Amino acid sequence: MLEHAMKVVERIFQHRIWQQIEVDDMQFVFMKGKRTTDAIFTVRQMQENFSKERGSTLAVHLEKAFDRVLRKVIRWAMHKLGMEEWLISAVM
Repeated sequence: MLEHAMKVVERIFQHRIWQQIEVDDMQFVFMKGKRTTDAIFTVRQMQENFSKERGSTLAVHLEKAFDRVLRKVIRWAMHKLGMEEWLISAVM
């Protein structure tokens, strides 16, 4: 029963957060219909195009590109977006 209650609370938080932020079209992770693999495919396409146009290689460290973000950076970003403090504290 607790799992179901937590899912409801998560949905409430998610809804409140989505009301307060704008999401860029380039956001891939945690978006319906988009996956990290889509972003990786896009980066690979850019690498190929760069190599063809410039005759050199563009290297992207994919592990670092999709690595974790520090919690203090997430908190800072949420503050910068103007999110309410109670919501930030609840999420963090």
